[in-house]
Amino acid sequence: MRKLGRNIAFALLLAVAVFGSCKRRPLEEIYSSTVRVIVKCIWSVEAYPEGEKPTGITLYFFRDGAFYTSLTTANVDSVEVQLEKGRYKMYMISQSPEEYWKMDFENMNSFNDAATSLHETKTASWATRGSDEVPVENPEILLAGVAEEFEITEEMSQEYQYYYTHLRRLMAAQANDTKASDAEEMQYYKDRVEYYTIRIPVYPKNIVSQMWVTVYAGNADVLKSVRASTSGMARTWELTQDVTAADEAIQIINQWTLTMDDAGRRVGHVDGIINTFGLPNGEKPSDERDPSLNISALLVDNTTVADYVFQVGDKITILDPNPGYRGMYRLVFGSAAEPAIVLPDVKPEQRASGMDATVSDWEEGDTIEIPM
Repeated sequence: MRKLGRNIAFALLLAVAVFGSCKRRPLEEIYSSTVRVIVKCIWSVEAYPEGEKPTGITLYFFRDGAFYTSLTTANVDSVEVQLEKGRYKMYMISQSPEEYWKMDFENMNSFNDAATSLHETKTASWATRGSDEVPVENPEILLAGVAEEFEITEEMSQEYQYYYTHLRRLMAAQANDTKASDAEEMQYYKDRVEYYTIRIPVYPKNIVSQMWVTVYAGNADVLKSVRASTSGMARTWELTQDVTAADEAIQIINQWTLTMDDAGRRVGHVDGIINTFGLPNGEKPSDERDPSLNISALLVDNTTVADYVFQVGDKITILDPNPGYRGMYRLVFGSAAEPAIVLPDVKPEQRASGMDATVSDWEEGDTIEIPM
């Protein structure tokens, strides 16, 4: 028994020595295992077409390779969250998926596969279709950003919680007036809490580009209305990969303006501009692509419809974007000197004249191939 007592006493002394040599925080001072993380959205003046920030954002956090949590907030500049130890990835979008009615959001809880795709439109039955293409809505403005990976360790969470717990106690004591506040001590713990707070910057950018089409026409003053569709456009944007996916779609250009360049020669041009994700698979314009631009022109007699097909191929050029957009895809057919098309010279209907930018349901017309 005496030997057993000596062994127990020795074990207790050894335990005291071991724990006394460790620089661990008392367990009662650690009430959580999280660290404060502040996500800072750095908004560029050019990030949004209207030059204004969105009214909300949604953040998606992934911890150790798996979805962790998401948060929608009206705090668009700085968002504070408490995160446990782990290695994190994060991306954000403007607003929330429920606020976009022209786009579907897919796989948002998968960091690598998160994407948005354009809804099929039912109002373009006239549009010429490819084998696997459908007409889609033109995209709404959407900003997205991906943060750099960051890590929270056990040591980081312990250090943060130690100083944060002390700061809370000091603030509680000050609020209850149980003792005079020590301004210097209070500031010390505030500084330490700020020091161990993690700040993650993210730089949102508009994922949407524009496509601007110009067609020069002879007898342009007989135009009443124009509608067009362009094939081979991207339907899906991969949010964290910052690129378009492989699926293709038809986009509709249904708002046009007419400018007369030479009234004497009756030569003018029409301009149409739409929002777009761009070309599929992150492609650039090339002669290996074979999309087409299909244009229908309703003339002022309110009866004649002239249809034209332009093979686009590598004729798209990429220009500097308008402020707030990702890119500008430009298509120009013809010139004032050499119009790309010459419209049939018809007489106006008595009750209608001049171009109308709206789209109406027209009778099908002949397709005229335009050599380029």
